[in-house]
Amino acid sequence: MLPSQDDHADHMTEEQLVPLLPVQVYARPHVLQQIRGPLSPQIIELRGDQLIIGRNPDVDIRIPSAALSRHHLRLDKYQGGYRAVDLDSSNGFFLNEIRVSSAALRDGDTIQLGNAVFVYHEGK
Repeated sequence: MLPSQDDHADHMTEEQLVPLLPVQVYARPHVLQQIRGPLSPQIIELRGDQLIIGRNPDVDIRIPSAALSRHHLRLDKYQGGYRAVDLDSSNGFFLNEIRVSSAALRDGDTIQLGNAVFVYHEGK
């Protein structure tokens, strides 16, 4: 005689009887944490495939400072994170205190644009 489901349930532990529910995993966005300069401190969520930083009102991330060009830096989605590209700005940008024209960003990198300083944090 085959065991019924009721017989099977008698031999199950309490943990096995708990129904499984679907779990939703929420990814945190990548962010720039502004630690110095106009409007600091602030946290800026990076949402989008391409973001422009500068002082012009039409940019995605506006920093009202004469030390920044109107369109200073572009952030591009890149390999699950972001890449920073200078837009021929007057003062360029510094990544971890080294002047660069473009670079892939890593968690904890500091980015300086004129008198504004940011720390890049990867989403998890």
